[in-house]
Amino acid sequence: MMFLAIAGGVPYFTIGVIWLITHDSHLGDLHGLDRVFSLIGEVIAWPVLIIADIDLR
Repeated sequence: MMFLAIAGGVPYFTIGVIWLITHDSHLGDLHGLDRVFSLIGEVIAWPVLIIADIDLR
């Protein structure tokens, strides 16, 4: 069961990081915890962000 969680989580996290790297233009305006939470949010919510085509701020 643990293997399935890891096998499903690694690609999800990898795609999230790729999304973050390719959509980072708004991060220059953010500082401190706002920037940290935006980074985490983009990695977690990348499927929604693809559909909605919005930036987390």
